[in-house]
Amino acid sequence: MGVMNNGMSLMGVGIDWQQTIKGLVLLLAVAFDVYSKSKNA
Repeated sequence: MGVMNNGMSLMGVGIDWQQTIKGLVLLLAVAFDVYSKSKNA
């Protein structure tokens, strides 16, 4: 997350967009985790 914050700041991404992108990345990570655990069970 820190690398993502630094990268977006360097690229000049607005704070609101940074929050949105981080939220989407977290949602994708959780969805992938749930999917992979349900597939193994």
